[in-house]
Amino acid sequence: MPGYSYGIPAERCKIGSLLRRIKGSTCSKCYALKGMYVFPVVQAAQERRYQILMADLEAWTSNMTELIGRKLAKREKVFRWHDSGDIQSMEHLSAIVTIAKNLPDVRFWLPTRELGIVSKWIAIFGNLPTNLVVRLSGAMIGKKATKVGNLATSTVDANKGHGCIAYQQGGACGDCRACWDPTIENIDYPKH
Repeated sequence: MPGYSYGIPAERCKIGSLLRRIKGSTCSKCYALKGMYVFPVVQAAQERRYQILMADLEAWTSNMTELIGRKLAKREKVFRWHDSGDIQSMEHLSAIVTIAKNLPDVRFWLPTRELGIVSKWIAIFGNLPTNLVVRLSGAMIGKKATKVGNLATSTVDANKGHGCIAYQQGGACGDCRACWDPTIENIDYPKH
């Protein structure tokens, strides 16, 4: 990743927890439940983040705005939400939107399978900030993702749209910022 990211336990994913039980789903072999993610120190940090998020969303929003702004002051201003985990509620998504509005010079990327939360949020509040790219993630390997309005999507091994090049570059994004680019309708990732 070219910038910082924020993660909570993958076990806390609402839709992902259901998809993990379905063979051939994009969550059936969740990357955030193996590798470095299973180290106790990583799991403890993710759970701490989750508990702070759930305890006081207003304080979390303020603190995350300040932290992201400070951390990215002298770096490329890109940030990824949820390298592990997903949005938990309408209020959680609203907090992320507020952070994006508070930091208009930062480009945010939010991959999510929480189609219901995102759809409901848009129906009530309208457009998302232009610096927040919400990518609706496809549920099944090899299948296209469900579209909502003009939101971007992502797929796994569907051979549609922009193919992720990180896996041709040792697992690194390098100069690519396609995930943060709202004009790229779909990013297709290889199964990993």
